[in-house]
Amino acid sequence: MTAADGLMALTVAMVSDFEGYGSKPYRDVVGVLTVCYGHTGSDIIPTKIYTKAEYDALLEKDLAIVAKAVNPLIKVNIPDYTRAALYSFTYNVGTGAFSRSTLLKKA
Repeated sequence: MTAADGLMALTVAMVSDFEGYGSKPYRDVVGVLTVCYGHTGSDIIPTKIYTKAEYDALLEKDLAIVAKAVNPLIKVNIPDYTRAALYSFTYNVGTGAFSRSTLLKKA
């Protein structure tokens, strides 16, 4: 396992522990089609019942996208647990909101 794999495993554990999940797609509070641990996108099949393996895979895919967007924004060395927390925050608020956040300015 590489350091990056360990960081992603830590982030997946953190997000999956704090996020609710649903195996059936549903509309969130603003009407966005959502499934699993908060996955949104055109790849959701509205009538499908997702397995745990599928929602774990979707979460890992979503977090890889988050990590790719967040890493260039962090200009200082931070511990993996802090980086995982920033990924989790960004997963919830979006990369645009994170890039403008006071949280990033303090990181």
